[in-house]
Amino acid sequence: MEYGDYKLQNPELIDTPAMLTFFGLVRHNIEEIIRMCGAEGVVPHLKTHKSKDVLKIQIGMGIKSFKCSTLREAEMAVEAGADEIIMAYPVIHPIKLERIAKLKEDHPKLDIKSIVSTQYHLQVLSSTMKSHGLSMGVYMDLDTGMRRTGVQPGEDAKSFYTEIENTEFLNPVGLHVFDGEALYISNVNERETIINRNIKKLEDIWEYAEINKIPYADNLAGGSWSFSGYIGYPNIRVTPGTWIYWDTRNSEMDELNFKIASLILGQVVDRDDEMDTVTLDIGSKACSSDQPLEHRFKLIHFPGSELVQQSEEHGVVKLNGHSIKVGDFVLAAPGHACTLTVKFPYTKVVDSSGFVSGKFQHTARDR
Repeated sequence: MEYGDYKLQNPELIDTPAMLTFFGLVRHNIEEIIRMCGAEGVVPHLKTHKSKDVLKIQIGMGIKSFKCSTLREAEMAVEAGADEIIMAYPVIHPIKLERIAKLKEDHPKLDIKSIVSTQYHLQVLSSTMKSHGLSMGVYMDLDTGMRRTGVQPGEDAKSFYTEIENTEFLNPVGLHVFDGEALYISNVNERETIINRNIKKLEDIWEYAEINKIPYADNLAGGSWSFSGYIGYPNIRVTPGTWIYWDTRNSEMDELNFKIASLILGQVVDRDDEMDTVTLDIGSKACSSDQPLEHRFKLIHFPGSELVQQSEEHGVVKLNGHSIKVGDFVLAAPGHACTLTVKFPYTKVVDSSGFVSGKFQHTARDR
C-alpha cells in the first residue's frame, strides 16, 4: 500500500484494526514544533501519544518540559527524564495528592507544578505540601471563554491571584490558559481575534501582579488550535499536544505544516451495493466516537467517501463513487488523535520503507 506520505508493506501480516505510526512523520512534526517555538518555548501535552518511547525522542531532540493530564503521564515523564512537569487539571483527590507529593519527594530536582482556580484547590494542595514538608509552584487557571475550568478574568482573577500569594506552601508563578473556545475554528483570522482578546486579559492580570509585586513571569497558553498565535509573546510558553500525531480536524488549519503521523489500518469485511456502502472493521473501539460521525475518521486514499454509521466493531462508509472491494485494506486518519492511543496498548511503528520496525508502547494509557 502506498498513498502519498504513507507506505505500508504486507498489510495482510497485520491483524486489524491496528494503530500505525509513521516514524519519519513523527520526527518531521517534532522538528516543525521546534522550528516554530524553539525547544524551550513549548511545553507539549503528553495526552496525545501517552508513550515513553515518543517522550524519549522528544527529550533527545531538546524538549524537556511537559504538561500532563493524569498522574500516570507525570510518572511516565519522570521515568523518561523530563526536567519539568505541569499538571493540566486540578489535583484534588486524596490519592492523587499523595502521588504528586511522592513524585516531589522522590525527585527533588524535578520541577513539578499544578494549576489552581478555587479555594478548595488551594486548601488541599497547601495541606498536602505542608504535611510532606514541601512547597509547590502553581499557575492560576484562567477561563478565557471555554467555561470548563478556571477563574473568570477581571477582578475575580486578580483577587484570587493575591490569595495564591497568601497561601502557605504554594508559590504563584504565572497564568495558565487553555482557550478551548478556539477549537474547530478553521479561519485563522477568527482565531487570531480570540487570541488577541485573551492576551489583553492576561496583560490585565500581569499589570495587577506587577503593581502588587506578585511573580507572574512564567505563563502557559494555547492548545493545538491556537498555540501558534502566542509564539514569541513575552512571558508565554505554548502548550499544544495534538501536533505530535496530528489528525484530520486539526489539518483544517492549512497554515500549519504538521503531518498526520498515526493511522488505523482496517479491512473491508462486507458491502452493500444497493446502498453504495462498505463495512470496515473500524468501530468505536478502534477509533474515538467523541467527534461527530462524519469526522471520526477519513479514508486517506478515498477522499470522497464518508462514514455514515459506526458501532463498537464496525464502521459503514458510503463510497460516493469510489470502488472498494471486500477484503481490501484501508488506511483511516483519525479525527481526534488524542483519543486514539487509549484504544490500543501500543502503536506499530512503520519505517520509511513501509515495514513495521517496532512498537511505541502506550505507557500512560491508564490513569
